[in-house]
Amino acid sequence: KELNLRGNSDTTATGWEAFAAVLQSPVSALETLDLESTFIADAIMVSLANSIVNNSMLKQLLIAQAWHLSPERMAVFTQILCNTASIMHTYQSNHTLQKLGRIEIRLPEDLRSLLKLNKENSESQAARLKIIQSHFREGFTVAPFVDMEQKILPHAIGWMGRDGSSHELNQHFYGFLRSMPSLFDVERKHKKRALMSDVDGKKRKREIGG
Repeated sequence: KELNLRGNSDTTATGWEAFAAVLQSPVSALETLDLESTFIADAIMVSLANSIVNNSMLKQLLIAQAWHLSPERMAVFTQILCNTASIMHTYQSNHTLQKLGRIEIRLPEDLRSLLKLNKENSESQAARLKIIQSHFREGFTVAPFVDMEQKILPHAIGWMGRDGSSHELNQHFYGFLRSMPSLFDVERKHKKRALMSDVDGKKRKREIGG
């Protein structure tokens, strides 16, 4: 579960690319990867970072002087932990990685916050909190759900509003639900069920009569 490659300076760029492919494997059981003093180029580090987007096992990626990565490279790690392009992108981000380097206090605040969020919550709860923070900063709104399939929508809303939210967030969520009355048009749903029942009844009578 732990692989120590500290001080390994012999691995080529091709070798690191092959290693990145291993990290993408769904059967990878690696939880800690120590890459300190390996002097990996930024481009290779980005490749390794991208390989752990869907990795649900790796908790520690130890990089020597991680804070020396360029802002662009730091942004890659931030996006991997929380891709804000859409709710689904955020949901499919990495919610497992908890440590990046040994001295995290020098990392950007947003990156440290995401690592801490992963560490203190289950994957499901981490995903939920990231979605709330990224897409509902000003409270729940309809916009992020516009392109979501109708049959998935109620489940997504229920998951977002389950127990554990703050009082303020619950107030926003209540306002959001009131803005979508079509989800709770009970009378219309009853009429639809009654109509379907009537159609089924007439069909059975024809079958019996025939």
